[in-house]
Amino acid sequence: MVGARIGVAAGVCALVLAAPSARAAEDAGTEGYRPAERAEAVRGTASTADAPAIEAGGIYTDEIGPGEELYYSLVMDDIAGYAVSAVAAPRPGSEVAYGDGIAVQLQSTGGEDCALEERAAFGSDLSARPVSAWTSRLIAEDGRCQTAGTYLLRVTRESAEESDQAVWPTEIRVMREPAISGGPLAAPPESGWLTEVPTPPAGQARVVTGGTGFNDAQPVGDGVWRDDIAPGQTLFYRVPVDWHQQLAVTVELANAPLGDQGYAFVGDGLLVEAYNPARGEVAELSGTYTGDPLQVQGVLPPAAYANRTDAAGTAAGAMIFSGWHYLAVHLKDEVGEITDAGSIGLHLRVSVEGEPAAGPEYAEDAAEAGFGITEADRLQAEEGKTDEAVAAERRDGRVALGLGSLGAGVALLAVLGLWTLLARRRAAATATAAAVRR
Repeated sequence: MVGARIGVAAGVCALVLAAPSARAAEDAGTEGYRPAERAEAVRGTASTADAPAIEAGGIYTDEIGPGEELYYSLVMDDIAGYAVSAVAAPRPGSEVAYGDGIAVQLQSTGGEDCALEERAAFGSDLSARPVSAWTSRLIAEDGRCQTAGTYLLRVTRESAEESDQAVWPTEIRVMREPAISGGPLAAPPESGWLTEVPTPPAGQARVVTGGTGFNDAQPVGDGVWRDDIAPGQTLFYRVPVDWHQQLAVTVELANAPLGDQGYAFVGDGLLVEAYNPARGEVAELSGTYTGDPLQVQGVLPPAAYANRTDAAGTAAGAMIFSGWHYLAVHLKDEVGEITDAGSIGLHLRVSVEGEPAAGPEYAEDAAEAGFGITEADRLQAEEGKTDEAVAAERRDGRVALGLGSLGAGVALLAVLGLWTLLARRRAAATATAAAVRR
């Protein structure tokens, strides 16, 4: 699903696009998309008869060549919703054209489309980066593909002849949204939605390192965050957004020294894309970079279950889940042609507006399925801790607990040993006294 352009404010308007170049990204050695550690390798087929099985809750890696159309089979029940995404991750700096991209579609084995085909393309940005297309089969009274059974996922790549013809690594994720058992489903009244970005957070920035993709995205919460980005690089961050909350973000790119030309600019030099928990694009922001400080900002619609009645392709129509939402910040590789700076300073000013509201009640654990927000999630984002840091703290806690238990055990044994020694001495003294009396 193509994200909508939302209330964007940029320091410089995007006017002219320049030709793309792979040199800057290659020189910077930007790291490519990192797939999930638990991802399973699979190979899609051109024939629906041989389509490999993918399952709800699974993450899969594959690759796709120019013009290829690959099929996968998926069993869906008739009580839960399904969201399926495909991430294409071309080599950073590789050449792409306006219409290049990836598309996904769910179909019945009889050829009925469950929804419109959804595409993710590079568009006028003309810059290779990870892009994600998503589609869904939601439970609806008048919806398509509502019966339980086997369905097909079709993933298609489009690439122009002048584009890089290398295969693109892909990552496919299947999410199953549990059935609703009750709870409020309505969206907040539109009259109460924020449409202008509130005053961005101020104060001391905390240093973080953005991830390479959705799997290692850096958690961030309310506040100011500091990073560095290289030309051709894409950095991922994730923010917890609960029901009826709105994500507001301001991204600031610092100045950089220009070369001998004295003045230059790169259209859409800075690009920010927002995604929902199912990796569906919500919106994008962009601005032209001239070497001077640049700011882009926007605010997303509130997350609400009832938003799924909105038209596909709209920002509100993608804000249909509570959970981790993602920000992908991309610096066009062509920026490396106007400056010798290996990387440029970056600030993210993030605020999650509004209090969490009561939402739908699920018949199963939504958090286990990848939806919803916990207090632990909020704390992790507030502190800017990576999953690795959280896991390490848990391990350290268990070790400390174990050492504490061991220490208590040793102390208890020492006390018992002392009691035993004193008891033996008392017994020996009593025996000696008795012998003397005799």
